[in-house]
Amino acid sequence: MSGMRSLLDLTPDELSAWLAEQGEPGYRARQIEAWLARGVLDPTAMTDLPKRLRAQLKAEFSPPLRRVARSDASDGVRKYAFELQTGANAGRRIEAVWIPERDRGTVCVSTQVGCVYRCPFCHTGTLGFGGNLRASEIIAQVLHIKRDLVEDPPERPWRGEVTHVVFMGMGEPLANFEAVCRSIAWLLEKLRISRRRITVSTSGLVPQIRRLGERVPVNLAISLHAATDALRNELVPVNRTWPLARLRAALDAFPLGKQRHITLEYVLLDGINDRDEDIEALIAFANSERERVNLIPFNPWPGAPYA
Repeated sequence: MSGMRSLLDLTPDELSAWLAEQGEPGYRARQIEAWLARGVLDPTAMTDLPKRLRAQLKAEFSPPLRRVARSDASDGVRKYAFELQTGANAGRRIEAVWIPERDRGTVCVSTQVGCVYRCPFCHTGTLGFGGNLRASEIIAQVLHIKRDLVEDPPERPWRGEVTHVVFMGMGEPLANFEAVCRSIAWLLEKLRISRRRITVSTSGLVPQIRRLGERVPVNLAISLHAATDALRNELVPVNRTWPLARLRAALDAFPLGKQRHITLEYVLLDGINDRDEDIEALIAFANSERERVNLIPFNPWPGAPYA
């Protein structure tokens, strides 16, 4: 299937043009888009389409990924493993997570196969870099989970919906800037998820932070983890290119809506970045009027250099 396209790869104009070539009326595009928004990626399940058209769609288009595993935690969290089905990354695997709360359901999506930046405390960095995901492969993670919640609703009190999306899974989202922006645009238009409910996390790619603020100013989270250049150079290698002073300027310029803030993510590494001087540096770096700090316990993984 590596040479096949996904319906999610097509723009509305491209889908309409393809349907016109098949002799189909224009309203078929709206029908197909409605099915996609419901999380139905298999054309054979689009039951209000003629059988002939469903067969044509099945022959020419393939879902961009398929679910190969789901694990459920006691707190309601669902972790998914997907195998990519089309394009250059066919056969590779990525992960996504659904995190439930009483009043929301958040999907955490991957944007790359592995990651190029190799932060030493992050397990994804040990996998190496396999390639960027296409926008369709990012969107499909959300849609698969959306459909799974319909077919297998969670128990109460969890809200079995997708209300929020965070770009915090495998990979550095802003290193795959165009695909991330296209996927955000699709979520805004087709799923009607507001910008206030979409968050992009980055390790600190300063030029892309500025571009994100200009193009789609959604919520921003920074994988900070250290507030001195000496330590951050070690923990977050991108800091060697874009040090804290450059990051500080980009954060101060990032547009924020009313009652919105930037989140500074800080994984606590025992004896490494949790000393008194580290916390003092963190307090000095953070802009309390625009930012909030999220202290995260380190989650050890086999072979991790930290406890």
